[in-house]
Amino acid sequence: PPQHHARTHHAVRPFRPSRMNLPAIACALLLLLHLNFSPVKSSPPQGLGKGRHPPGKGDHHGHNGHSGDDGHQHDHSDDYNGYSFYVFGDSFADNGNLVKMNPRSELNRQWRYPYGLSGRFSNSLVQSDLIAYMLRQKKSPPAHRLTRKVGRAGLNFAVGGSGVFDVPGTQTLARQIHTFHKLVKDGDIDQDRLASKSVALVAVSGNDYARLPADTKSFAEVEDFAKKVTAEIAFNVRRLQDIGVEKVLVNNLHPFRCSPAQTRPYNHTRCNERRNLAATLHNHHLADELAGMEDVLLVDLNAAFSNVVRHYNDDGDGDIIPNLFREKLAPCCESTDPKGYCGQVDTDKLEPLYKVCDNPNYFFFWDEMNPTMVGWQAVMGPLDYPIRKFLGLIR
Repeated sequence: PPQHHARTHHAVRPFRPSRMNLPAIACALLLLLHLNFSPVKSSPPQGLGKGRHPPGKGDHHGHNGHSGDDGHQHDHSDDYNGYSFYVFGDSFADNGNLVKMNPRSELNRQWRYPYGLSGRFSNSLVQSDLIAYMLRQKKSPPAHRLTRKVGRAGLNFAVGGSGVFDVPGTQTLARQIHTFHKLVKDGDIDQDRLASKSVALVAVSGNDYARLPADTKSFAEVEDFAKKVTAEIAFNVRRLQDIGVEKVLVNNLHPFRCSPAQTRPYNHTRCNERRNLAATLHNHHLADELAGMEDVLLVDLNAAFSNVVRHYNDDGDGDIIPNLFREKLAPCCESTDPKGYCGQVDTDKLEPLYKVCDNPNYFFFWDEMNPTMVGWQAVMGPLDYPIRKFLGLIR
């Protein structure tokens, strides 16, 4: 495969604006993102299975095609002439690629209340929608499973719960890219347009690290695993470039020590620092793996999330964004069972086994791992400029 020898771009860290009251904060955040979204309804990057392949030699074959059609998403006009956007990853980006079925589970709850009917793992929009808006699209391109037409806007292949290793019921990053590659080879995706005006998002958010026991203390063990995960991500980024994608956005790992699943044992009063090592090592090795790759932007989700969650016990020290949220570590929707999940229902009594807040707009997190729509706006606002600059949309 071709080698790439240029500097990997890194998204800058969030700014620190002056103190404002809550209504002004909300207005400023909306203006920052130029938002004009129509809400859609919608969990964490879900659990993990065992890895079955070394980096670069994973499940790079097989896909689900267009099976499981149960509807069509919003239409993207063929008059659109901006970047074609192709989305890969997990629940941070999925907009409907998991099948709605019974019984309800962590991998299909997003089609039901309190998530709604959009197939997104949030109360509304997710990261892929906000990046699409930067590209002057209304929402993320359609979910691959829900459409038979590949328009100029692109296509979303992300599957909640996925990672670089196999998880039952989901597709690995490699399998998602294999599906995309088949569409290119079959002529459903125009190769010339792909090479001249396309961007991909790779959103791998830490599901693989669920394979590590919670009490793992060996630095060498965690580092070895992080090297395997990040090497596989880098291999798949190169694969996207070899297929013909012009530019690639790659998320680093958010501070999942501060996700509600990790802060619940502390009654959401502090982050679980014991879970910090994996994210730190992952981000270090991912930066090393991507260094020198041409037309790759490392999207600093860690800094953007940290700008909010590090202020879990204060008002943000004057920052606009963290001061927006009354709850920075507690989720809006939480299971009544510490081992359960948002959206879980008693199968006999059909009664909800979760509680939902009155106003998601005051909560950074929606469920055990995923942000609310306003949470995603707070994350992506400071990343708007570096992403659009990388894509040449601003000077």
